Amino acid sequence: MNQPSIQKLRSLRLDALARDDRAVADLNARISNSPDYLVEELMNNHGWPAHEALCAVQQLQEKVLRNISEQAAA
Repeated sequence: MNQPSIQKLRSLRLDALARDDRAVADLNARISNSPDYLVEELMNNHGWPAHEALCAVQQLQEKVLRNISEQAAA
């Protein structure tokens, strides 16, 4: 049987904590849904085509992940 990765274990730990703590669950849901809300905002309120909004949000997520990784490595 394969061992789960560290990221998977952390994700499972966060899910377990969110089940027991409403504040953590609310924050986790907000963070998880934020990309969808941003895409919707760009499309509905700013007139962006869907593919442009999705691409912009994806690039933003990649940038944030790179910054987090760089800070963790420092």
